[in-house]
Amino acid sequence: MRLVDLTAGESCVVTVLGVEAGLRHRLEALGIKPGQQVKVLRRGWWSGPIHLRVGMTELMLRRVDAARVEICAVDPGRMAP
Repeated sequence: MRLVDLTAGESCVVTVLGVEAGLRHRLEALGIKPGQQVKVLRRGWWSGPIHLRVGMTELMLRRVDAARVEICAVDPGRMAP
């Protein structure tokens, strides 16, 4: 499953960042890294960006980049960071 597939209000855990090194470093600096829980707050119109919350940080991510982030479902017993 990929981050781009989620709808507003859904949460997930990042498993793989399938992006080039430069974007990987930027995403990891913002908190999007394997093992981190991410929540989709809303999705932009048409092919617009996806509004995410990672910990206490909110950011917008292009759909083309979100399509390269692999995810899995959140474990219900896991505490949010």
